[in-house]
Amino acid sequence: MGAALYQPPRPAQLTVDVDAASIGFTYAPRVSERVLVGGGGGFGLSPFLGTTFATGSHFDATPNVNLLEVVNLQGFARFELLPTLRVDTGARFGAFIHGSENFDGGPFAELFVAPGVVWRWLWVGPRVSAGVLSENGGPKAAVLAIDYLMLRYVASW
Repeated sequence: MGAALYQPPRPAQLTVDVDAASIGFTYAPRVSERVLVGGGGGFGLSPFLGTTFATGSHFDATPNVNLLEVVNLQGFARFELLPTLRVDTGARFGAFIHGSENFDGGPFAELFVAPGVVWRWLWVGPRVSAGVLSENGGPKAAVLAIDYLMLRYVASW
């Protein structure tokens, strides 16, 4: 009876990731029964409802600085660990703005992990990223960004 209920995984997934003030898209073909590898991008202000910590003399004066991504590209691997748990891990590159006392910005590069609780075509979970950024070609700073909650809509075929 259990074998009759088994459905093989679909070969590809297209996702739409929604945050409070950003949207992203990914595409991932399956490379094994429980692993997909893909890429995508996004735009908007992220993590709008999150926390960002940065090092360096420019950011030390404000421990919870207002750094927001405005555009990004990413490559990732998606692991289907359980029927109700997925984990994306990979690298993100893009541009950010520093919106406290001025509105300068620059490039960033981060590694990330994004676990998600799954229910059919809806996934919910945080994303934690760590990497480096450089504002206006200035010195590099280490950054840790925590996006508390992302919604992901998934289409599989």
